[in-house]
Amino acid sequence: MIYLLLLWTFIKVGLFTIGGGYAMIPLIQQEVIERHNWMTADQFTEFVGIAESTPGPFAINIATFTGVHVAQDAGGSGLLGSLCTTGGVVLPSLVIILLIAGLFHYAMRHWVARAALQGAKPVVVGLIGAAGYTLLRHTLCEGGFKLLSTGLALGLLGLSFLTKLGAVWLILLGAALGVLCFGVFGLQP
Repeated sequence: MIYLLLLWTFIKVGLFTIGGGYAMIPLIQQEVIERHNWMTADQFTEFVGIAESTPGPFAINIATFTGVHVAQDAGGSGLLGSLCTTGGVVLPSLVIILLIAGLFHYAMRHWVARAALQGAKPVVVGLIGAAGYTLLRHTLCEGGFKLLSTGLALGLLGLSFLTKLGAVWLILLGAALGVLCFGVFGLQP
């Protein structure tokens, strides 16, 4: 039963998310934390960090990690859980893109299609902003303001603006700083 629920949940996530992996964070969060109580906010934040730092598309990574976690917690197969969530999140996009690909040149000639795409762009920006706000609030403020974590976040943000370091290097640097600050030196976030 958990597999069908995972499949259906991630079909909905894949179907109702426009704008890619980051735009689906609020919907996944609502489904797995608030609606089904499959994980805590801390676990979800960790999964987002892991999904971002591993190779491959973010949406597939977060779906896969979630499927393994939820299925194993339910006493089932993590592999089958990950196949359900990953397949579910990909299936709507696959079907839609196949339909659009066949009709794209014709549809883009019509003003309604162009106007709809123009209207969707700000929504995507808003969804990504909402996901960023949620992650920032949880990471930096939940349980009290976290001065060191905020300093690390701002420092790495500044470094990303001032240098040409890519996301992978910034994530690795952040992880190394986390090991030093919170592991080796035992500082509080």
